[in-house]
Amino acid sequence: MNFIRLLRTNWPFALTYGILLLGLGICQVLYRQGIISLEINRYNGTFADTFFKYITHLGDGIFCVGVGVGLLFRARKKGFLVIGAYAISGILAQLIKNFAFPKEPRPVEYFKGMMQSLHTVPGVELSHWNSFPSGHTTSAFALFALLALWTQKPWLKLGCLVMACVIGFSRMYLLQHFMVDVYVGSLLGTLTAWGLALKFNEIA
Repeated sequence: MNFIRLLRTNWPFALTYGILLLGLGICQVLYRQGIISLEINRYNGTFADTFFKYITHLGDGIFCVGVGVGLLFRARKKGFLVIGAYAISGILAQLIKNFAFPKEPRPVEYFKGMMQSLHTVPGVELSHWNSFPSGHTTSAFALFALLALWTQKPWLKLGCLVMACVIGFSRMYLLQHFMVDVYVGSLLGTLTAWGLALKFNEIA
């Protein structure tokens, strides 16, 4: 019942996210990960380079923990939930990265024979391994899925999803991850956030 209530009160986030999962899931069935990455890489520009280079840091632990610490002064329980969601989802992501898929190549390794023809963003150091899942995307969705639950305005709920998706997309734009890494990272973060919110009755 609580889960149904979560979906009902959080419908702008949940419904839109569900549609995105379905659409991107179909896309990944139809096209290989490399093809999707190459198609994304075709569309680039100076503004996009700068924008995604910096927006991707909103998926960093420093930002997520910072938001959690800030919330501690206004709503202690919510602050601890943000920090907890980040920690739990992050640990799960790292366990999957390092033990389940320890040598999963990232785009720079996958495309190492043709990197000279691909667009890269100056100043961004590209990682080679431990691609699956995306840690930044996991953290971003863990944070914004919780924030969406706690705001009453539908457009803010949708805005939280947009922010999380932009951070996830930045990982693909910067050639740090494949779509499947971002896809699963988003699920990991969202489900962790929702699970903790249900556990501690912090749906709204």
